[in-house]
Amino acid sequence: MRTISASEILDGKSIKYIDVFGIQDNIALKSKYEGKTYWIYDYYCMHAACHCDDVYLKFIEEDENSKATGRHFGVRKSFKNGEMVIEDRNLSEQKANEVAAEALNYSPEVVELFKQRYAQMKLEGHNIITKESKTPIINENVIGRNDPCTCGSGKKYKKCCGIA
Repeated sequence: MRTISASEILDGKSIKYIDVFGIQDNIALKSKYEGKTYWIYDYYCMHAACHCDDVYLKFIEEDENSKATGRHFGVRKSFKNGEMVIEDRNLSEQKANEVAAEALNYSPEVVELFKQRYAQMKLEGHNIITKESKTPIINENVIGRNDPCTCGSGKKYKKCCGIA
C-alpha cells in the first residue's frame, strides 16, 4: 500500500486497487489460459465527480522461472455497456482478447468484484480529497516579535512594521 495524494486523484490518474487497499480477504487476481498464468491488476479513477464507470485491467503473464515476463496487455472494461477494449499490448490482439474474455466471462462474480472495488475507490478518493482540503495551511514564514523587521530598518519587528 502507498499514500495516494489528492493531486493524483484530481489529475485523473488511474490508481491500482492494491496500492490503496492492499490485498483484501487474500484475493489475488489471476487467470489461467492455455497453461499460462496471468496476474490481473485492476486500476480505477478515484475522482468521485468523474463518472467514467470503467476499470482498467493489466494482465501480466507469469513465468515459472521468474516473477513475470514481458508479455502483458491492458483491457478497459466498461460497466455501462460491457464493452472491452484491448490497450497497451505486446502480444497479438486476438490472443489478448481470448485471455481477457476467458478471465472476465468465466465467472460473473469477477465483474461484480470490480464494480464493488470501483465504488470503494471512488469513496476513498472522495475521503482523500476532503481530508486534504480540510488540512489547515500553515505559513512557515512567520516573523517573530523580536526578529529584525523585514523592511530593513534595523529595528525589531514589534517596534517597526509590527506596531499596526
